[in-house]
Amino acid sequence: MKIVCSIYQIEQLHRLKDTIDYAILMVPNISLNYMDLDIDLAISYCLDNHIGIILAIDKLYLPKEIDLVSKFIDKYQNLCDYFYITDLGIGNLMITKKCQNKVIFDPKTMICNSLDLNIYNSLGFEALGLSSEITKEDILSIYDKTKANIFYQIFGYRLMFYSKRNLISLYEKKNNATYPHEAYLKEATRNDYFPILENENGTLIYRSYLISYMEYLDEIKDLKYGFIESYLLDLDKLEIITKTFKGLLNKEITIDMARLNILKLDLHIEDGFMFKDSVYEKKELKLWVNLNY
Repeated sequence: MKIVCSIYQIEQLHRLKDTIDYAILMVPNISLNYMDLDIDLAISYCLDNHIGIILAIDKLYLPKEIDLVSKFIDKYQNLCDYFYITDLGIGNLMITKKCQNKVIFDPKTMICNSLDLNIYNSLGFEALGLSSEITKEDILSIYDKTKANIFYQIFGYRLMFYSKRNLISLYEKKNNATYPHEAYLKEATRNDYFPILENENGTLIYRSYLISYMEYLDEIKDLKYGFIESYLLDLDKLEIITKTFKGLLNKEITIDMARLNILKLDLHIEDGFMFKDSVYEKKELKLWVNLNY
C-alpha cells in the first residue's frame, strides 16, 4: 500500500515529505475543497523530494467549466503522476485525451461491489475508489474477486454530503443574518457537530468523527492506495498520523506502539461503516409494517 495524503498548504509538504508516497494537491479553483496552495511551487517541491503528484479535479463540473478543466489537464498531465477525479464526465474527457491511465476515479459511494468495480475498471483507469459506506469484509471481498488497483480512505474526516447549492448563503438570506462559511453544524436532534464548508463550488458536510483503519492495516495492505484526509487536522498531529501508518506498513513499529501514538492525539475516532452497512428505511414502509402487525 502507498500512503496518499491530501495537501492544502505547502507547509504540509515540508512536514510530511518523509512519511507519504503521494500528495493529492488541492488546487485553487479546480479542486472541491482547497486553501491557498501554490500549485506550481507544490509540484516543484514534490519533484525535488521524490513525492508522487496527484492533482485533485474532484468536484462536479458544469458543461461551461469543461474547457477550463481541459486546459488544466493539458498543462499538467506531463508534470503529475495522476489526476484524482469524482465526476465520470471528467473521466470521459480523460479517455478522449487518451490519458485515462492517469486517472484515480473515486465516485465516493457508487462502487459497492465487484460488478460495479469491474465495469469502471474496464475504462482503463489507474485506480478506483470504493464506497465509504461498505464494510471491511466487503472491501476485502471486492479486492479478492478483482485484484484491481483500489484507492481507499484509511484515516480522517469523510465527506458525507456535497451540493452545488450554497446552502449557508441561502440560510443567511432566509434569516437575514450572517454566518461563518466554514464552521460546525449541529442538528437539533443530535449531539454531534458536523464540519461544514461553503465555497464557490457549493456546500460540503463531513462526518462528525474521524475514521481510522489503523487496526486493520495488515488486512488491507494489498490495496494499492491508502488515503489520509488531512482536512481539519492539526499539522503536528497529522505528522504523527502519517509516521504511524508508514511505520506500521514498513513493520518498523508494532500495533501497540501505533495505538499509543494515536491515543495520545485525543481525536474523536469511530468505526463508521467498518462493520455495519448503512441501511435506509422508508417511513412509509415502517408504517405499513406497523399497520399489518
